[in-house]
Amino acid sequence: MMRSQVRSQMRSRRGFTLLEVIVAITVTGLSLTTAGMALSAARNTAARIQAHEARTEADSRVRALLTDMLRHAPLSEQVDDPLLVVDRASGSPVLRFLSTGVREPYGTGAVWQVEVALRDSTLVVRATPTGRDVGASPLVATLSPVTQWDVRLLEHGTAMSSPSWRPDWPIAQDRPRAIELAWSRASDRSAMPLRVVLAPLDRPRL
Repeated sequence: MMRSQVRSQMRSRRGFTLLEVIVAITVTGLSLTTAGMALSAARNTAARIQAHEARTEADSRVRALLTDMLRHAPLSEQVDDPLLVVDRASGSPVLRFLSTGVREPYGTGAVWQVEVALRDSTLVVRATPTGRDVGASPLVATLSPVTQWDVRLLEHGTAMSSPSWRPDWPIAQDRPRAIELAWSRASDRSAMPLRVVLAPLDRPRL
């Protein structure tokens, strides 16, 4: 009698019940869903990191480019155009300046006309060759999206007054003591301004 009961129980446990199958399918589905969500989140995080790195690299390139351009100006007697001017007629400032720091060797090459302006949420740096290199291709660098852009210029101090920042530069054949360029990007509103101390025009520039 005991043996027949054991055999009957063994036969009844050989297969899965419908409830067990449903539970197994549900658990498997939940596991796959969780794994898929984790994989999607990992991919999104990797994409955001790559986008941030690309923006940071582009920002660094533009900062280095502008620093080289601003630090190397032609002597005032070598050119007829203003060395540096800020045009605020359209509201958003347009910075224009002459530079010998567009191509190496910096400070000894041709003179380029550089313009920095915000165009349709893109900060555009455009350097156009002048003089003997007038036929060369312009150099263009961009940053986007940029939400805000501004320029400040530091006056030269005198015996009667300390240097102060101003929004424009009225002296055509001289340059300010320093310049500050500030832009904000939608992804990074806390970016530090680019501040460049300009080399005096009456001294050799390195």
